[in-house]
Amino acid sequence: MEGFLRKIIQNLSDFSKQEDGQAITEYILLLSATIISAVAMARAIKNGLDEGVLSLGGQLEKDLRTGKAPLNVWK
Repeated sequence: MEGFLRKIIQNLSDFSKQEDGQAITEYILLLSATIISAVAMARAIKNGLDEGVLSLGGQLEKDLRTGKAPLNVWK
């Protein structure tokens, strides 16, 4: 049993020294950071557009109720 554990520890040590998987790990981390940034930017843009559309809709509704805008503005 002791030889088996020694072999597992040696294999783990050898695995940690290999550099083959490091490039893949770096690509995965870079891709993850890029995706997170893109999602954050998309949310910010969406929130800005939502606020702008709601503001425009509110202003149009106010103008129509007060008579500042002609009724054919919706056509």
